[in-house]
Amino acid sequence: MVNHLAGFWSRRRWATLLDLERIGKQIMSAISDFATKQNAFNDRIDAAVTGVQADVKFLQDTIDKLQNSPGTITPEDQALLDQLDARADAVATKLEALDALTPPVPPTA
Repeated sequence: MVNHLAGFWSRRRWATLLDLERIGKQIMSAISDFATKQNAFNDRIDAAVTGVQADVKFLQDTIDKLQNSPGTITPEDQALLDQLDARADAVATKLEALDALTPPVPPTA
């Protein structure tokens, strides 16, 4: 017989209905636990992506301001450039953190 089912067999050698119900509950519990972990992970990813979208919007708006600034670089333009530099670093850090996220390990049978 299959060895990995040995723990689920009754004393009479064959699995009883109670044994099968217990197996089903254990499987459903493992699936439910994994689904909960996966949903939490998906929420983290969604929040991270939303944050990056806001950062990209800020960068686009700031670049538009710079492109519409007439003449040479003013102190205000330099301040915008400094903001772009700082925000780009923050975006890179967030993207690296997003890349490092690891989904939960699926249950094994």
